[in-house]
Amino acid sequence: MSHHLPICGSKEEPLHAIGARFDTPDQLLAAVNRLRAEGYSAYECYTPYPVHGLAEVMRLPKSLLSFLVLGGGLTAILIALSMELVPSTLIYPLVVDGKPLNLSALPQYVPIVVALTLMIGAIAAVKGMIILGGMPRLNNPMFAWDLFAKDASRGFFLAVEADDKKFTTAGVTELLDQLGAGDVTAIHLEEESK
Repeated sequence: MSHHLPICGSKEEPLHAIGARFDTPDQLLAAVNRLRAEGYSAYECYTPYPVHGLAEVMRLPKSLLSFLVLGGGLTAILIALSMELVPSTLIYPLVVDGKPLNLSALPQYVPIVVALTLMIGAIAAVKGMIILGGMPRLNNPMFAWDLFAKDASRGFFLAVEADDKKFTTAGVTELLDQLGAGDVTAIHLEEESK
C-alpha cells in the first residue's frame, strides 16, 4: 500500500517525524498504547492541556526537577543558618534583650531561613526547568506544519520521530491510519538560513 503524505518543511532537508492529529485525548492515549505495544519509543505528544494518564502511558521517567528544588532549599537553609548562627554565637556573641546564644534561640532565625529557602528554591526550579527542558530552543520542526502551528490549542498531536529504530514511513503511516489519525503529515526539518 503506497502512501502519498503531505509534506511540510523543506523537501531537501531530512525527515524529522510523521505527525498526526487526533480529535480526542482518548484517541491519543490509545495511539500511544498501540505505539508502545508495537515497539516504538521515539515519539512526542502535544496537547492543549494536561491529559490525565498520558505520562503513565508514555512511561515518562520522574523528573529530576523536584530533587533540584529540594537541593536548593536545603542549601538555602544551611546558608541562612550559617549566616545567622556563626556571627551571633561565635564571632560576636552578644546577649541582646536576654536572647540566648545557643540553639534555643533558633525561632528568631525562622523568617530569614524561610525567605532564603523560598528564594533559592524558586531560582533552582526556574533554572532547572530551563536546563532540563532543553531550552532555549528557538525553533521546533513541528512549527513547519501549518496545521500544528494554527490548531495546537484544539487538537491532540502525535509525532513519531524518524530517529526511532523501528521507523519506516510506510509502517508508521499505515499504523496511524489504523488508529484513526487525521491529517497524517511528513514533517521535514526547515531549511537552514544561510
